[in-house]
Amino acid sequence: MSAETPLLLPTPNSVPRVRQRRRGHLDCQDVFRLVLSASVVAAFLLFVLTISIINETTHRLPWNKQPDVVFPNFSHYKYIHTLPHSLFPTHSDDDRRIIAIGDIHSMNQSLSALLAEISYDAHSDTLIHLGDVVSKNTKLSTDPLLTFLSTNQILGVRGNNDQKVIEWRAWMDWIISLPGGKEWLQDMDSLWSHIDGDEPSTAFNTWLKKSHKAWQAYVPDGWKLQGNHYKVARDMSLKHYDYLRSLPLVLYAPTAHTFFVHAGLLAADPTLEASDPRQPLSHLPTTANPNDDDLILRGLQELALLNEIIQNQDPWVLMNMRSLSKKGKVKDGKNGIPWSDLWNDMMDSCSDSPATELSMNPSSSTTRTSLKCFPSMVMYGHAAARGLDVKRWSIGLDTGCAYGRRLTAVVLDAKSLLPQTHSEALGTSFQDSLVPYGDGGTAQLVNVKCHS
Repeated sequence: MSAETPLLLPTPNSVPRVRQRRRGHLDCQDVFRLVLSASVVAAFLLFVLTISIINETTHRLPWNKQPDVVFPNFSHYKYIHTLPHSLFPTHSDDDRRIIAIGDIHSMNQSLSALLAEISYDAHSDTLIHLGDVVSKNTKLSTDPLLTFLSTNQILGVRGNNDQKVIEWRAWMDWIISLPGGKEWLQDMDSLWSHIDGDEPSTAFNTWLKKSHKAWQAYVPDGWKLQGNHYKVARDMSLKHYDYLRSLPLVLYAPTAHTFFVHAGLLAADPTLEASDPRQPLSHLPTTANPNDDDLILRGLQELALLNEIIQNQDPWVLMNMRSLSKKGKVKDGKNGIPWSDLWNDMMDSCSDSPATELSMNPSSSTTRTSLKCFPSMVMYGHAAARGLDVKRWSIGLDTGCAYGRRLTAVVLDAKSLLPQTHSEALGTSFQDSLVPYGDGGTAQLVNVKCHS
């Protein structure tokens, strides 16, 4: 360092000023950190508050709110189940029986009385119900009946009331899967379970429109919240729900040439002539083997009734049909031509019937055309207004147990199914409880009084 360059030393007064500037710089950083921290905390609290509000109100406003809701499949249809040959008696001393019972509608005590009346044996008897096992009346408990049916794996078909319960339960499972759906259902059930949803409720409708309007779009048109079917679906166990879902629309017994269905089945398309080649009973089936025997052809023709008649492919028809209009339109009301009349007219026209001479109804006004077909039986329920409806090739078994009338069963045994003449089957002591059945046998009718 040269002598001309002075050595600069801090003066006493300069030191505090330097330190003061450094302290001021550090204070600004602290303030910035505090502001930043406060902002982060505020943002976090706002986020938590927003999530809380969403969780609280989501059940009032679904996430996927849309003008047109796309519903999943609530129906869970199972079309047909074929009964094996092993369930049916094959020789005269075989003690196996098929017992078909009409609409039960949760009348569990009446069912127990009927089973006692016919000496039901679970080891040798096959029990089949014809649908509508659930109740139309919420004062009756469906639980004991469904416990019996599901625990013992009782066979049966699906009725229109069963179907409504299945659809409601499937709908509930779907709603619960939506954000807030479970809370909304719980909220509604806690406030409104006491009402009869099948009857109009101004207070309930006001509650829905005022606070829960967004959810109304998620209820299919015509469905009644808190109605009888809704409550049965809500209260049933998963085991009972699975049992109802397992029921097919049709049980087919090729051994007995019999169909079991809830409402009905058509032997022909009523919009076509009976002899139209599109009618399954207008001709024998065509097979690859020209040497196929009558038993094979008969089975193919019976399956064609299910597969080739368009109305029989419609689940609504199978569960709701009661009559036909003059133009052949299927109706669910009792006014019109009973569908069973068409069934019996067609079966009486089968020229290959082993019991043609017994099946002809000379009092019928229908002009018959001999058809190349084999006759078959159908058992059904649903038509309580008509009561017990026994015809040559069909038996209607809904005798109004739900209305305090009777619960009825048809019992098929060896005399019902093995080849014989009706006179041999009936013997000399004809009883009102015995009716002609199938190719030449008889069936027994048994009923008990129903008490609600």
